[in-house]
Amino acid sequence: MKFLHHLATRLRGLLSADTDQALVRARSDGEKLVALLRLGFIVAFAAIRLTSGLGQASWKLQIATVGIALAYGLGMLLLATRFSRPWVPWASTGFDISLITVALSLYLVDNDPLGAVNNRIYFETYFFVIVTGTLRYDWRLSAFATLLAVSGFLGITAFVATHWHLDDLRSDWFGAFSRQTHALRVMLLCGVGVSSIAVAHWARHLRLMVGTDHLTGLSQRRPFLERIHEELERSSSTRATLSLALLDVDEFKRFNDSYGHLAGDRALQLLAERLRKSVRTSDLVARFGGEEFVVAFPRMDVERAVKRVNELRQELSGVSIPVQGEGTKHLTLSAGVGSWPADGETFEDVLAKIDERLYEAKTQGRNRVIGPRSHLRPVADG
Repeated sequence: MKFLHHLATRLRGLLSADTDQALVRARSDGEKLVALLRLGFIVAFAAIRLTSGLGQASWKLQIATVGIALAYGLGMLLLATRFSRPWVPWASTGFDISLITVALSLYLVDNDPLGAVNNRIYFETYFFVIVTGTLRYDWRLSAFATLLAVSGFLGITAFVATHWHLDDLRSDWFGAFSRQTHALRVMLLCGVGVSSIAVAHWARHLRLMVGTDHLTGLSQRRPFLERIHEELERSSSTRATLSLALLDVDEFKRFNDSYGHLAGDRALQLLAERLRKSVRTSDLVARFGGEEFVVAFPRMDVERAVKRVNELRQELSGVSIPVQGEGTKHLTLSAGVGSWPADGETFEDVLAKIDERLYEAKTQGRNRVIGPRSHLRPVADG
């Protein structure tokens, strides 16, 4: 039972949606790019089919097929641009692979088994779907596409093998069936799938590195600002409060000068690690520059935010920082707190307010939190 529970937990973790908004945005942008490439592929394929008379079907059937394909491409582009839900990439991947398998299966309905197993054009479209899927930054989608493609093609092969003698199959249009060539096709499909999974996994890793501060592991200023503007739009539509805090390490330059930059870097790493672990999963944390950290508290009123920031200040002041030859040291922080929309209509307006309060906390003796006077007096250790 423990093993099954552990397996279920791992599967849930693998299939759960990403909480990292940078990846969510990248995947949404990737889905739009895939939709454009899909439509471009369909247009190019349709042009070739109509101008060269590709295939043995009648012109009416060809025009109907092209019309359906174009409508599908436009519909999927509309879906990608109008919706950014986690299920959209899964649905579009499943549709793409399934339609290719259905197109191959239609040859079986027409009593043309070689058209199903030896059709290079439709078969190689599997590659297009699997490879372009890497643009979604999700190896799970690449694995899903590969599994669907391989299982669909092997299913068609198994059906043909049970209803026809494979070695006797020949036609002017699709040539002759070869077991060796067929096995190589399946191996190539698997190889492209595995390669795409690796590429998507590596692309995800690189995307996470972009915008991440290499010293602390926190978000950098630019991606934080992107997230903030998204939160402001969301808060505006729901009329929710968004509280913000700017925290600065007290006398950090003196610490650096006294114990060296390596000790200073280690101090920032340890403080950032504790800060990241202490906030809610919905809160946004970033290194804003030098020894400054910024935290956004969605759907939290400013009075609660001031109290929460003071708790964070106390936690961070208890972080032990190892200093060679000196044992361990402790650093304090000062903070300014504000909220949107009470302190301004834009993030820049709110930032200016909390920066003023941070400066006031510094001039009043450091190691304290200052928020709006209408909510709470300055908070510091007694």
